[in-house]
Amino acid sequence: MGKLPRYLFGWLFCDSCFWLRRSLLGITFLGLSVTLSGRFYWEPTLKVGTIVTKDIIVPRDITIEDPEATYAAKQKAQQKALPVYKVDEDASLRSRQQLEQLFLAGDKIRELAGGMPYLTVEGLSLEHQQLLRRISDAEWQVVQKEALLSSAPTKPLAQVLQQIHRKSPQQFQAIVTQTDRVRRSYKKALEELRANPLYTTIWLDTSDPEWELDKYKARESLEQLLAEGIVPGLPPELIERRWQSLPLLPQDKERQRVVLNLLRQVATPNLVLDYNAMALQAIQAADSIGPQLVSLKAGQVLILAGQKITSRDFIFLDQLGLARRRPNLARIALVMIMVGIGLAGFALVLSAPRSQNLKNRDLAVFALTAWGIALTTILVPAPYLMFIPYASLGFILGSFYGARLATATTLLLTLPLLVSLPGSLLSYLPLLAGGIAAAMITDRPQARSHLARMGLVIGVLQGGVYALLVLSTGGVVPVTILLTSLKFAAGGVVSSMIALGAIPYLEQIAYTLTPIRLAELANLDRPLLRRLVNEAPGTFQHTLFVANLAEAGARALGADTDLVRTGTLYHDVGKTLHPEFFIENQMGCPNPHDRLDDPWRSAQIIKEHVTGGIKLAQKYHLPEILQAFIPEHQGTIVISYFYHKAKNLNPAIEESDFRYDGPAPQSRETGIVMLADACEAALRSLGTESDLEKAQAMVMRIFQARWDDGQLQNSGLTWADLEILAPVFIQVWQQRNHGRIKYPDLAKKLDPTGSAIPETKFPLVTMEK
Repeated sequence: MGKLPRYLFGWLFCDSCFWLRRSLLGITFLGLSVTLSGRFYWEPTLKVGTIVTKDIIVPRDITIEDPEATYAAKQKAQQKALPVYKVDEDASLRSRQQLEQLFLAGDKIRELAGGMPYLTVEGLSLEHQQLLRRISDAEWQVVQKEALLSSAPTKPLAQVLQQIHRKSPQQFQAIVTQTDRVRRSYKKALEELRANPLYTTIWLDTSDPEWELDKYKARESLEQLLAEGIVPGLPPELIERRWQSLPLLPQDKERQRVVLNLLRQVATPNLVLDYNAMALQAIQAADSIGPQLVSLKAGQVLILAGQKITSRDFIFLDQLGLARRRPNLARIALVMIMVGIGLAGFALVLSAPRSQNLKNRDLAVFALTAWGIALTTILVPAPYLMFIPYASLGFILGSFYGARLATATTLLLTLPLLVSLPGSLLSYLPLLAGGIAAAMITDRPQARSHLARMGLVIGVLQGGVYALLVLSTGGVVPVTILLTSLKFAAGGVVSSMIALGAIPYLEQIAYTLTPIRLAELANLDRPLLRRLVNEAPGTFQHTLFVANLAEAGARALGADTDLVRTGTLYHDVGKTLHPEFFIENQMGCPNPHDRLDDPWRSAQIIKEHVTGGIKLAQKYHLPEILQAFIPEHQGTIVISYFYHKAKNLNPAIEESDFRYDGPAPQSRETGIVMLADACEAALRSLGTESDLEKAQAMVMRIFQARWDDGQLQNSGLTWADLEILAPVFIQVWQQRNHGRIKYPDLAKKLDPTGSAIPETKFPLVTMEK
C-alpha cells in the first residue's frame, strides 16, 4: 500500500511549501463549514412547533400522501400478521429421550414383577394368573385351602386349582410354589409403582406382547404430535381434545390411559416463534400497503391562526411550497465563525513550546478525521444520533499524536458541532462526554486491543451519562431510558470499531506512525531487518546497543521511545551493501580499506551506507519518518579518519568532500540517535576496566563536538537535554559492561560462570573467511 497514498496524495509530501499548509487549513475550514452548515442552506421559516399568526389557506387542489396515515396503516398490517413457528429439534429430541427413559423404567418394574403370563398351564388363563398375583395373602390362603379340602369351592380360582390338583398334585404344588415366588416379586414391584404415580398396575398386568404393542403406539403417537407441532400456551381443553383424537391409541381404556399419561408427561411444546420469518412477513405486509392519500381543496383552511405546526402539517406545507424555505445566513455565519475559532485554537496548540512538529500529511489526517466526524453528524438520522462515532475522533488522533493533541482537537471541534446539530443539547452531551473521554485516555496505545477495551469503557460512560441526565430531568419511562442507554453504549463500541478500521488506512497518509505500526515494523522478521541480521551481524549487534542507549535517552527526555527504537533498528541498514568495509563486521579478517589504500574512495564507501540505506528503505517501502533516521543520524559530520589521512597526502583537499550529505537531525528523536550512535563505539572501546569519570568525559566531548559542529541546531535538543542524556548513556553502558568476579587460583579450571572446564582437549576450530 506504500505507493498508493503517494500517488493519490503526492502534493501532501511537500513539507517545505508554506502555501500548501495554509491551503490545507483553508480547505479544512471550507470543508467543515460547508458540511456543518448544510442544514441551514434551505431552512424553512415555518417549522414544526411554530405558532402561526394567521390562517394558512390551501392555494390549489392537491392530493398529497398523508405520512402519518400511511405509517399507521403499515403498522396495523404488521400487527395483523400471524405468528410463524419453527420446529425446535432439541425439544423434539428431549421428548423422544424422555419417553424412552420412561419405557426403560417401566421395563425394569415389569422385570421385577415377573413377565406375564408366568405359568403355561392348561386351564389357568392370563386373567387367573393376574388375579393370583393381586389377591391378598389371606385370600391366597383361602383359595389354597378350598382347592385342597373343599368338595365344592366357592371361589372361581379355587375351583380351577382344584381341577388341576385332581389331575396332577405335583403340578398343583409347582403352581403354588411359582405363585408364591411371583407374589413376593409383585409386592416389590408395587412398592416401586407407589413411588411414581405415573405408573399403574396395568403396567404389571399387561402381557409382554401387549406391552410392546403399547410402546410402539406411544412412540408413533408422539412422532405424530411432534410432526404436527405442539404450540406453547394452548388452553388445556384443546390439548386434551388433541390427545384423545390420536388414531393409534389402544382400544382398551386402561391401556389407553397408560399411553396418554406417558404422552402427557413427555410431549412438551416443540414449536418456537420464528422471528426472522415473522419479521419478513411483517415487512411484506407493510410493503403491500400503498401510500394513504388525502385530498386538499383550494381555499381550505390548512392550519388555523394560533395553532402549532405539527409534523403532519409541515409535510403538507412543504409540498404546497408554503414552508417559506430560504438560506439562514445568520446560522451559516455562526457555524463558520465557530469553525474559524476552532482552527485558530488548533494553530495555537501547534505553536506551543515542545509541540509536535506536524507535517502536511499529518494535517491532512486531522482534516480527514474531523471532516469525517462532521459528515456523520449530518448523515445520521436524528433517531439514531447515539450512533454518531464522535469518540472515534479521540481514538484515532490519540493513537497517532497522543492524548494532549487529541483532547484539544476534540474540544475545539465541539464548538461548531454545538451550533450546527439539530435537537436539544441534552441529546448530544453523552456523545461529547464520550468523545472527550476517548481522547483523554488514548495516549498512543501499544496494542489494538486497547482501543477495543476502551470502546467498552466509552460505551458504558455514554450510556451512564445519558441515564443520569434523563433521570435528573424526569419525564421518560424507565424502559425507554434503559433501551436508549444501551444504544449509547453500543455507539461507544461502534466508535472503537470505526477507529480500528480507519487507522491502518490513515497510517498510509500520515507522516507520524502509531506505536502499533512501529511495533510491527520493529519485528526482526521484517525483510529488511532480517537482511541486516544475516548479512551484517556485527552491525546488528551495534544497532541493538545504540537502540538501548537511544531508547533510554528518549525516555529520560520524554521523547517518542517507540519511534526512537524502531528508527534506530533501521539507521544502519545501508551497511548491508558493503558490510566488510565496517569494522564491526570484519571479525578479525583483514581490513579492505588497507588494501584499497585510497581515503577518497574509502570515504565514499562509508558515505554510501547512508545513500544506499535510503534507497533500500524506499525499495522496502519503509515509512518516511523512519527513513529520516538513516541520513540524520550522521547529519553532515566529517568522516575524520579518512579526512586526516587524505590531508596528509594532499593538504589542499576540501573538508566538504569528506562530510556526509545530511541533513542534520530535524527532530529530537533523530538527534538522540545521532548522539547514541557516536557514543556507542566510544564507550565500547573503553572496556570494563575504565572508570566512570573517563566515560563521562568522553561522552561530554562527543556531545560538545556535535554541538559545536551545529549538528543539533535544528533538532530541538538543548544543552540542558544533553546534560540529562549523558548520565543516562553512562548508566546503560555500565549495565552492559559490568565486571565479573575473578578467581585467580581457579582461572584455569573454571569458566567465567563458575562451571568446571573439562580437561579433555578439543581440536582448535579456525574460522576462514
